[in-house]
Amino acid sequence: MSDDHKPGVAERLQRREEERLATVRRRREEQDGLDDKVQESLQSFLEILKFERLSLEKSLAESSTLERSKLIDHFDSLSLRVQKLQRNVSESALFLPPYELKTAQNVIVLLQSKIQETRDQLLPKKKFTFSKKQNKNGSGFDSKHTKDVEKNLDLAISKSASTKSDDDLVVEFAACKFVDRTSETLQKNANEINQKDIALVNLSNCTVLLYGAPSAIHINKLNRCTIFCGPVPGSIFIRECIECTFVLACQQLRIHSTTNSEFYIHVTSKAIIEDCNKVKFAPYNWKYETLEEDYTATGLSKQRNNWDKVDDFNWLATGVHSPNWSVIPSPDRVTSWKI
Repeated sequence: MSDDHKPGVAERLQRREEERLATVRRRREEQDGLDDKVQESLQSFLEILKFERLSLEKSLAESSTLERSKLIDHFDSLSLRVQKLQRNVSESALFLPPYELKTAQNVIVLLQSKIQETRDQLLPKKKFTFSKKQNKNGSGFDSKHTKDVEKNLDLAISKSASTKSDDDLVVEFAACKFVDRTSETLQKNANEINQKDIALVNLSNCTVLLYGAPSAIHINKLNRCTIFCGPVPGSIFIRECIECTFVLACQQLRIHSTTNSEFYIHVTSKAIIEDCNKVKFAPYNWKYETLEEDYTATGLSKQRNNWDKVDDFNWLATGVHSPNWSVIPSPDRVTSWKI
């Protein structure tokens, strides 16, 4: 090549590099903007939830001042407001982190219980007698539980206002958890985990068997572990794992800072990886007695599996496969799990 052509080649290479960097910046800005919007939505949701709770409790406290003839309509109106709030929680479940979602659900349950108990007190059914002792405050409400729910809602609002993550909170409020275990086989059955948040943290050389359908799973700091789980209607979050094997089914899978690990997955959206390398994927193939029932209960589509559609947030080159992940060749896949 002549010297006359060298500057043109250099310019093209420079321009291509600038375009690549511009694409990286744009993708990052778009992701940051999306994260900001989600954070704003979360903060707004929690503040509205607290306002509605206080408003409903104020209306409920005024029940005893109303004429008996107006009480039925009054309680029906309060119940409709709670139903509307419950629909709002359900519609917001996709962007709510597990702790905030659980807090919101507890608020709904508490309000429903308060309305029903106040209705029973002011509009008692014939021949109806209370079997429970009244609390010292004169009502049947568990004041400690009420304060715990209110405290957790305030904590969720405070937590959402900060961008700092808190892994300790995730572990603390998980309904089921395995933490700091080594060289064990750990198992939970459906009656222990269905519709509950699970946390697996700081495990080494463990096999974990989750028979059932938890609502979400948080996995952090695992080394040389094998994890099996039934269908999850929500998300599974995996961070800082090394030389692990995961056999999972879920709606969304996010993997961060994980290396040299294999994933046998059923995912109805897409798996997302970030700061990962040497991660490999294959279709979900674990079988257990109630698997079909769990799929039906969660509503997770068995026909839709994007196990080989992986988004790598660290690889933005268009049309070029990320070197950070690969598909496990069929001959190399595990076909029968020895548990």
